[in-house]
Amino acid sequence: MFDNRMLPGQNIHLPVECSAGNMHAHLYNLALTKFKSTLFKGQVFRLKSRVLNRPQWLHDLNALKADLQLQGSSYSGIQVVPVSSIIGSEGRAADFDIDFHPLGEEARERWVSLAIAYLSHLPLPPVQLIRVGEAYFVRDGHHRISVSRAFGQIAMDAEVITWQASPPFPWQPGTAPESSYPLESAHWST
Repeated sequence: MFDNRMLPGQNIHLPVECSAGNMHAHLYNLALTKFKSTLFKGQVFRLKSRVLNRPQWLHDLNALKADLQLQGSSYSGIQVVPVSSIIGSEGRAADFDIDFHPLGEEARERWVSLAIAYLSHLPLPPVQLIRVGEAYFVRDGHHRISVSRAFGQIAMDAEVITWQASPPFPWQPGTAPESSYPLESAHWST
């Protein structure tokens, strides 16, 4: 389940007697504010990463697959995964940066609805990840990861499939030039 580490009522300041409609409106406004803040933080993060020559973009597992020497895969079950270990995506690398900040307004509706669920302490299904070495790539759950990171969550439940492959891996330092990430020029807008 989507493990919400917030305590009930934490960061939510509501009047004692609040109607359901007012509660939803309040949660929506909190979620929308958090989305806008996360969008802005992403722009600052990417600028800072560019200046410091640090990775900015999610690794695209589909593009890296040809460079992996896959020896098989296995189902590893539901696990608690540190969100900082999730470095890429299987097909949606163009929607979020490496810290899972959304890259544009297109993500707003889905992001805000998941943030409302997070603030309401509603359980959500685990994200689906592929593990290669010690790194994880998202198969399903990009927005859930983005929301959880925005609210400071450091780990989350994930259904994991492990791909057996031999290192070195293309995303490890010194194994792939930074210019191999074509998304860099496509997403450099403020």
